[in-house]
Amino acid sequence: MIMLPQNEYLEIKEFLRHRVCEINRSENEDREKQREGNTEYSLPNANGFGWMPAKTICYSLDIGNKQIMYVIPYLPFYHYLTKFLPQALYNCPDLFGTNNAQDVIDALYSVSGYNKIGDIKEYQQYLIDNACCYFLLRDSDDKLCNKVFRLDLFRHILPNDKNGYDFDGGLMHAYRHCSWNSMKLSSGRGESEMNDLWDLPLIIGKAILIDKNSHTKSFTIITVDGRTWHIHYHIDPDTKVYYLKTAFAK
Repeated sequence: MIMLPQNEYLEIKEFLRHRVCEINRSENEDREKQREGNTEYSLPNANGFGWMPAKTICYSLDIGNKQIMYVIPYLPFYHYLTKFLPQALYNCPDLFGTNNAQDVIDALYSVSGYNKIGDIKEYQQYLIDNACCYFLLRDSDDKLCNKVFRLDLFRHILPNDKNGYDFDGGLMHAYRHCSWNSMKLSSGRGESEMNDLWDLPLIIGKAILIDKNSHTKSFTIITVDGRTWHIHYHIDPDTKVYYLKTAFAK
């Protein structure tokens, strides 16, 4: 991946501006309905969603066929993959792979420094609201595609049938199936070893963006280095933005 030049950064900034405003509005409308129904997904409004991170953490990647994928991570997502997850894995290895997502949050909170400004519940909400990454595609005609994929770290943490909690949606749900340096990356078995923590986000982003028929279904498949990844997603009916449900290799 290479850092974006100024002209491409400004182009993407304008491209995302209206879409992120639409996402904010749709997200808050959904959260208001959940609170009215007192559902297990109920969350406070998220009016603080930003619409463009700093240029220094935005990247492009040549994915072949004269196509360029753009990776636009917000700072909490970027810090999660580059700093806090590796620290938590090495400092608290026993809190991963326990079938309890709350153990993973405990490990992350312990290395995040967030205890200086809030408790663990506030930290969890902070990650839900702010830790995400957008993926865009420049097609072979040199134009930005209208398709937008938003990869959240996770959407919810919900009780499971094993007296624990599961990550619902997003990267941490998919990471249940992954490991790195033989360390499980989330609460699950970690059966698929990754060479780099960015590998899975890039695989998922590419698979969804290059699938010309993705709008007619809820999953796509891609084979990378001999492994076939099954990627399941949701398309928001209001914004047409793609969100990850899960991904696993067979």
